[in-house]
Amino acid sequence: MSINKTVRLYDSDPYERSMRSRILKVSPAGDGKVSAVLDRTVFFPEEGGQTSDVGILGGYEVTHVSIDGGIIYHEVACGAGDLHEGDEIEGSIDWDHRFSNMQNHTGEHILSGLLHSIWGSENVGFHLSDNIVTLDTSKLLGDEELMELERRANEAVYRDIPVECRYYQPEELTGTEYRSKKEFDEDVRIVTIQGVDVCACCAPHVKRTGEIGLIKLIRAIRYKGGMRLTILSGRRAYEYLTAQQRTIEELSHMLSESPDNLPAAVDRLMKDIEAFRIEKLNAGRERLEKAIAAIEKGGSSIIFTPEVDNVVQRRAVNTMTGICGQGYKGSRESGGDGPGWGICAIFAGNDESGYRYIASCPGGDARNISKLLEAKHGAKGGGSAEMVQGSIAAGEKEIRETLTGYLGEKDGK
Repeated sequence: MSINKTVRLYDSDPYERSMRSRILKVSPAGDGKVSAVLDRTVFFPEEGGQTSDVGILGGYEVTHVSIDGGIIYHEVACGAGDLHEGDEIEGSIDWDHRFSNMQNHTGEHILSGLLHSIWGSENVGFHLSDNIVTLDTSKLLGDEELMELERRANEAVYRDIPVECRYYQPEELTGTEYRSKKEFDEDVRIVTIQGVDVCACCAPHVKRTGEIGLIKLIRAIRYKGGMRLTILSGRRAYEYLTAQQRTIEELSHMLSESPDNLPAAVDRLMKDIEAFRIEKLNAGRERLEKAIAAIEKGGSSIIFTPEVDNVVQRRAVNTMTGICGQGYKGSRESGGDGPGWGICAIFAGNDESGYRYIASCPGGDARNISKLLEAKHGAKGGGSAEMVQGSIAAGEKEIRETLTGYLGEKDGK
């Protein structure tokens, strides 16, 4: 049976929330759902970079709406026998969801129009989901330009400009400049915000820019030669800023500073933390130097220390290896004539949070150490025959017992 294109009620009135329609086709959609085609609908399908409306149809949840060849398909959470072709049915959209999308989509048009008219930057990508809105631009803008963009966008909101949505025949648009990513050979729906933007678009929009309330740029990053802007408009922008304000108030309370003084307070705190870190590292380096000074030639040395800088730790192991290695002319494992091999290792950290280790094996293969620690304690790491490094979540007592026991075995004790 041939099915006509679905009448899009949201085109003529994006504020219409409910409908009474006739079911033209019902088919299985998987996962306990069906796909229903109606003669007309208020449900906007997923297209133009925007997620679809959701809502209720015949008492059942509409979870997704799609469009193909002008026919709109409603994904309904019900069984195949719950909806019948030819029946009339009532449906309604989730208005809060719809209006939020309208605010954010019109907000995007304002930003894109300003980017195009002032900076000559094109909209090369747009995505409006239930929790994020991104706008991809063809040009890079600096911080001052982004601030100016946001200021101008909100000025357009304050001016409460009418938003006109209407269809034009292609020949009517000859000589008219409007934003579009493709050519049209049929009627074109144009969204006009006077003095701000003229763009081909299929989605519902607010009637006046004042209904948006607020437009906020959340983030700007370099992306494919241009920029990706994360934006929020209307209620979403309000909720975001409310959450940010709560966070600022919590930080203000924690640091006993007014919100205006938070940057300076955090800067002081970071400097104090860095000074403490350096003091701690210096103390750790001094402890290592004392421990290394007591190492005997030809012996083994396993040192445990609080956290130290990775570079200091590696240099210390190199020094230890040079001292211990003076007593080993060659490994018995490799056929040498020396008395054997040893272990030089530094474990930095503590029993509670674990240790970072760097180890060598004068006269032997250091990889045997990492394999042993992995087998006995689930350590992570690796390296070369000369040196290995990794992390281990075990206590000092257990690690020492494992390594000294291994030394005893290899020495034939």
